[in-house]
This record gives sequence, structure tokens and C-alpha cells, in this order.
Amino acid sequence: MKKILLLAAVIFVAASCAAVPDQEISSEETMSSEEVEVYGEQPRGNIPPDNTPGGSSMLLNDLEFSESEISGIIFMREEEKLARDVYLQLADLLGMNIFTNIAGSEDTHMGAVLSLIEMAGQEDPARAKGNGEFLDQDLQALYDSLVVRGGESLVEALLVGAAIEEIDILDLQQYLAETDNSSITAVYQNLLNGSINHLNAFVRIYERRTGEEYQPQYLTEEVFQALLSGSSSRGGGGARQDRSAQPAGKGKAQ
Repeated sequence: MKKILLLAAVIFVAASCAAVPDQEISSEETMSSEEVEVYGEQPRGNIPPDNTPGGSSMLLNDLEFSESEISGIIFMREEEKLARDVYLQLADLLGMNIFTNIAGSEDTHMGAVLSLIEMAGQEDPARAKGNGEFLDQDLQALYDSLVVRGGESLVEALLVGAAIEEIDILDLQQYLAETDNSSITAVYQNLLNGSINHLNAFVRIYERRTGEEYQPQYLTEEVFQALLSGSSSRGGGGARQDRSAQPAGKGKAQ
């Protein structure tokens, strides 16, 4: 009975991963209609909607998890927490609603991954961890560095947001390629769709603010363009990159 309830929870949370209310960024920074579409988390281009294979409505019936799958969901729980916590911190520093709003979406993502962790009978790594606190020390170091960088200016904060989403995309693509567990696939695919839309929103606001073309910081140019055009949402992103490497964004502090 408990596993059936957990399956139902995964279906419900996965379905809500790709939907947040369409809201304006702030009174100072109003979204264009195109940005509302992106930020509203509506799948774009060829990104699978929730009623297609890989979407949240598929039957979730894989109750067994391999060691590598367990390692992946534990890591993704903290990586989604990192995104949420950074955005909350930047919202406090800059007063921009885009960070508050996307942080809410990341909190939903965290809940989806937590459902997988509970289904697998594993301990939640984020349990008893406050904002900005992580069990994984690599993620802890990344959080600390991103908050410092994002606090330098609004442009840097937008680049930080885009960098986080690029990292999420790479990790989710890698984990999707390594599993055929339909429970995991359904959640990860929805998280991936959300990360692509978040990246698109950060890129558009960055370009409007700076008048410069955004340069991907972790994704290859080819994969970046494919994702934003909606021609690819799974696989092909390349290996996960060193998160300690200095991103090459145009707003990089000199």
C-alpha cells in the first residue's frame, strides 16, 4: 500500500514540475509575451508534453532501483535544492521576482525527487539541512561560489541562474541516458523540461538587459541552440563538466 501511495505521489508531483503560475518578474522588469510563455513552463518545440512517453502520465511501475539510480536521485535531490537556495538568496539580495518564482518551481522539483527517494527507501540527504547547507561538499562549494558571483550585479545573477540550469540539464541528460526505470524517467524528463524553460527565461532577460548575445557556459553551442529551439530535450548534451570550472559568460567578472 505504501508503495502504491508513493507511486501516486510521484505521478502528481511530476505532473506539477513543469507548471508554475505565469507571473511578472517585477514592477521594474516586465516580461514580454514570449518570456511569459517560456517562464510559464509550457513545453516548447519538440519537448514531449506530459501525455507522451516519458511524460508524467505514463504508468510508473518500476519499484526496484539500482545502486547507480539511487546515487543519481540522491544527488539530484541536493542539486535541485542548490538551485532553489541560490535563487532564494539572489531574490533577497536583488529583489527580483524571477528568482523567487523559479525558486518555487525548484521546490516542486525537489518534491518530485524526494518521492523517488522515498520510493527507493533511502534517506533524504536534504533532511535537517537549512538553506545553503548541503551534504555533498562539491555542491556546497558550488553554492558558496555562485551566491558570491550572483551578488555582484543583476547581470552576474542572471548568468548564475543560466549556469545552474545548464548544469541541471547536463546532469539530467546523463542520468536519463543511464536508466530505463520509468518512475525515474518520468520525473527526470519533467525536470529537464523545466530546466530548459528556466534557461530560456534567464537567457532572454540577460539579452534584453545587456543587448548582448548569451554565450553558453557549460553546454556546447550546438546543444544550447538545439535545446532553445526545442529540437532536443534528451541526451546528446555531453558528459557532465567540472562544476568548479569558471563559466565563460560575457558577464564574467574581470
